[in-house]
Amino acid sequence: MPSFSSLLCRVELMRAAGSSAWLKKLFRVGAVSAVLVTSPGFAQSAAPASSPLTMIIGYPPGAIVDTVARQLAGVLGPILNRTIVPENKGGAAGAIAAGQIAKTRPDGNTILFTAYTSLQISRALERNLAFDPVDDLQPVASVGRPTTLLLVPADFPAKTFDEFLALVKSQPNHFNFGTSGIGSPNHFALEYLNASFGLKLTPVPYKGAAQMLTDMLGGRVQAIFSSTSLAAGHLQSGAVRALAIGSPDPSPAFPDLPVIAQHGAPGFNAAGALGIFAPVGTPTETLAKLNAAIQEALKDEATQQRLHDEGIVIELQNVEDFSARYRQEAQDIATVIRDHALKIN
Repeated sequence: MPSFSSLLCRVELMRAAGSSAWLKKLFRVGAVSAVLVTSPGFAQSAAPASSPLTMIIGYPPGAIVDTVARQLAGVLGPILNRTIVPENKGGAAGAIAAGQIAKTRPDGNTILFTAYTSLQISRALERNLAFDPVDDLQPVASVGRPTTLLLVPADFPAKTFDEFLALVKSQPNHFNFGTSGIGSPNHFALEYLNASFGLKLTPVPYKGAAQMLTDMLGGRVQAIFSSTSLAAGHLQSGAVRALAIGSPDPSPAFPDLPVIAQHGAPGFNAAGALGIFAPVGTPTETLAKLNAAIQEALKDEATQQRLHDEGIVIELQNVEDFSARYRQEAQDIATVIRDHALKIN
């Protein structure tokens, strides 16, 4: 297509020749060219395959979200033929990173990897966020759910989950419970635990799961929800004891532990869920390509083994199904908070 400047030159020639019909036609062509060159929509074409892809991670280094994100990025890069650049943006139970993505240009160059349940919780609690976690984020792909355990120190008096419930109920406000921050999935789960069983465990927020576990071993808090990967070494050494499973399903690794969701608290989930998101407005074909690549990465045998070792139950869904589930779960969480009058402060 001729440049706009060359069209103007031809216009001057036609004007000199007195050809009004050609003059009008050229002006129309020139106008279209100008629109194509200057239109924002035209400028935001799909990112070239060789451009880097920034993966914003919604939690700090060392958290299971960070570990899984970096493992997946190492496999995803070659599939997409792009360099994946992980970038941690921890804070506010994932809201800082999500808020950044909500304002990012939808050009396919930036995605979010996060434990997204905390975002759904924040929306249900009507927190004063600068974005809407449902309407301002585009779900791309589900990754999976960590297997989560209710842990206590080895010297804790209760040896089973039922004993734990009886002991805590008999001593209101006596026991502290560590959480991964206000509004995090395990904080929400703690308040649901209190409401379901008539307990008064006091939440103590932490910025990182590792410090939370360290403080439990040191006696500052008496119980926590922890991923199996973080707790593995301490379980093997006998420093901690698992009393129940806080994620929704039974675990083959812990066949004798009760699942809280099946033990008096329907829908209970302290694990949250891991997923990948993009800015709203990202082209449909870009979303589909990312989803297909992520599913391919999650089907890789080595990746599956690493995630299994981290206690992750892998979930494969296309963009449409994941988007629908994300919205439904947000509604379900809002219902639980309303029905149980949960307050998470």
